Parts: sequence; C-alpha cells; structure tokens
Amino acid sequence: MKILIICDDPQVLKDLVLCLKIRYQNLEHTVSGNISEGIGLIENLSPDLIVLDSCLLNSAAPNILVSIREFSDIPIIILNPISEVGSKVQFLEDGADECIEKPINGIECQAVTHALLRRNMNLGFKVESIIPISNGLEVNFNRRELTLFGSPVHLTPIEFSLLALLARNSGQVLTYRILLEKVWGTEYSGDLNLLKKHIHNLRAKIEVNPEYPRIIVTERGLGYSLKRQF
Repeated sequence: MKILIICDDPQVLKDLVLCLKIRYQNLEHTVSGNISEGIGLIENLSPDLIVLDSCLLNSAAPNILVSIREFSDIPIIILNPISEVGSKVQFLEDGADECIEKPINGIECQAVTHALLRRNMNLGFKVESIIPISNGLEVNFNRRELTLFGSPVHLTPIEFSLLALLARNSGQVLTYRILLEKVWGTEYSGDLNLLKKHIHNLRAKIEVNPEYPRIIVTERGLGYSLKRQF
C-alpha cells in the first residue's frame, strides 16, 4: 500500500508511520513537508491514501481540498487537533473523507484507515474529464453535469454523484455498500431503499426504457454497474 503524507511535524510523522506499519507491513510512504510540493506528488505517485496535517492546510491557499477533488478521488484523511471541531466540519465539506484527532490514537487511526480504503477501492484519479455513456449522452466532470447532444440534463447533486461514481468505474460492479458509503457516508451503509430510490430516479432521466435499463444494470444481490451503450 502506498501513502502520501503531507506533514512537517516529526513527532506526528513518527506516530503515524509506526501506527500504519503495524497494520500494513507492505506500507510504502512518501513524506512532503510542503503543501504545494505534496499536491504536485499526487499524480506522479498515485497513492492509495493521502494524509494531510491540518496545520499545513491552515496556511495554504483557500479551498486547497476543493482543488484536489477537481482531479482526484483518492481518499484523504486530515490530521486535526482535538480542540478544532469547527475546522473538521469545514474540511469534510471541502472534500476530506475522514479526520483523525491529534495526538494520534493508534487504534482509531488503523480503524479509520482500513474503513476508508475498503469503501474507496478502485476509486482513484479522474483520468477522463468527459465520459460518453451512450449516443449523445456524456458526463462532464469539470462542469459536473450530464449532457445530451450538448444540452444539459438536470440531475440533483446526489444523482450526479451516483452517476459519476458508476461512470468512472464503468464495467465494474460497485456494491450497494460502496455506493452508499461513498455518496452518503458510512452511517447510511445499510440503507438499500435510499439507494434504490435514487437509482430509480436516475434511470428515469438517462434510460430509453427505465423499466428495462441497459445503462445502469442491477447485479442482483451485489450492486450496480454502468454499461456504456453505443
């Protein structure tokens, strides 16, 4: 497993690496103490996980997490002081997946990392900015919209997130649990009715015949997959 750690605190680094090496014996880690340099390493390294110290984020340009999310879905963990609850909320809103309090608790760190990697498997770089789905139907990630022959098709934010996730992994089965946790969060991991409702609404907007879907296909007992149609 490859991890990119963006942090300039020697003690935090020591605690983090020691903790993760206990769980992941094949751990490969790259460390950068500079936020700009660290972000530049993301595409070259293609890590499985990014760990970012909030102290560097606080001094970085605004919306740096938002900028990362424009080109990468690699899971991000923020190391945040226990006293800064308000900033934790903002980090999650801006694109972080999880926050771990400093000083690091080894058991919590291992559990959060394992859960995050499990629910984000196979979800990495957005290698394409536009993905065609069927004749005239395209997902545009830069503009966060679905178009049909160039005209926007209205999707709710949840519908777009679901479609984008399936489109980036077209041909692969994404389990119900992965879709629920990635789009809504871990607290919704068992809410299958919620997922079915939004898949139904999404099919109504993109399928020629929603009753017999050919784009978003149900893999019975497992999840859903997106199959491009041309």
